[in-house]
Amino acid sequence: MNVDCRNRGATPVMERLQSRVQGNGLENVEVRSYMCFGGCHDGPNVILYPDKVWYAGVQEADADKIVDEHLKKGETVTPLTGKIDKGLEEMIFQLLDSGIF
Repeated sequence: MNVDCRNRGATPVMERLQSRVQGNGLENVEVRSYMCFGGCHDGPNVILYPDKVWYAGVQEADADKIVDEHLKKGETVTPLTGKIDKGLEEMIFQLLDSGIF
């Protein structure tokens, strides 16, 4: 939700994710914003944790795919993955594992 990602449409993505998660009774899913995970040039970014899936270049319509395919069916939305440097992904997931974020 940093400036660059907001300029690329992060706010409607966040609002759509929150709405869809609440509307589908996904009580075990928490949607929250972070200032930055890096990868700004490929944002907006959505990270599903503890699944360790990083979605990049996410647009509002993609929020429906993330909820319907990933959160409800457990299927990765592959067209939105693989855009972020693997080293950055690994570092962010390690930070999330450690509880720093």
